[in-house]
Amino acid sequence: MNKRLALALPLLFIVLMVDAQQQFDFNLFNGSGELRSIYVQRHRINDKYTINLDAGSYLGLGNNIWTRWGFRGSVQRTLSHNYKVDFGFMYNRTHYKGEVELNNTDEEIDATRHEYRPFQSFNISYPRFKASALQHRFRLEERFFIHKDVRDFKMRLRYLIQHMGRFDGKAIAPKSLYYRAFAEFNFNIYQEAEDVFWVRGRYCLGLGYQFSSKFTADANYYYEHTKVASGIDQIITHIFQLTIRQTINWNK
Repeated sequence: MNKRLALALPLLFIVLMVDAQQQFDFNLFNGSGELRSIYVQRHRINDKYTINLDAGSYLGLGNNIWTRWGFRGSVQRTLSHNYKVDFGFMYNRTHYKGEVELNNTDEEIDATRHEYRPFQSFNISYPRFKASALQHRFRLEERFFIHKDVRDFKMRLRYLIQHMGRFDGKAIAPKSLYYRAFAEFNFNIYQEAEDVFWVRGRYCLGLGYQFSSKFTADANYYYEHTKVASGIDQIITHIFQLTIRQTINWNK
């Protein structure tokens, strides 16, 4: 594929998904849910540096009253066989429209919030097995929000532990099916929640297929619980995510 065309695919993908949000009303169940469609590009510049880009559409399902789209980019530096660091930035646009309960009354809201999110990560691949590794990620996020004339700032720490592999124990290779499983925990550093340190737990099971050394796709289910304040019941969300991943090697 022409590399210039490949660079334009995330923009095309997000435009199509935003249009889909406007054309269809997703209401699969009466609980709290989310449908995610994400396109990821990984640009391998050389053995040390990789640029990661992604664009996504996030649709609220059931009693969720919002839709969201966003994009993210990061630069990753390989320090050694086991360690990597990265820094990046994410933008999210969330539109809330529907009926909510405020002060024991039902009110209609129609509002848009913008989030600007710099982040820094430390990634560890350990222990290493014959055909895979156990992956750990520590990520610090600084979150800046703008809603009309109101500005807000929050900060959180995210820890993720993940394993990917084939069911036969061999290395993931072209034309092979693989599984993906992880657990992620979010911690309140500054104003992410009220009187709560462990804010969120998210657990994922997924299946993927590697079509070639450049393309993979995976479908995932997430179970998520979120605590926004000590005196409020946690929020349970069921997330369904489809991801397309592309790798571009610029040094070949």
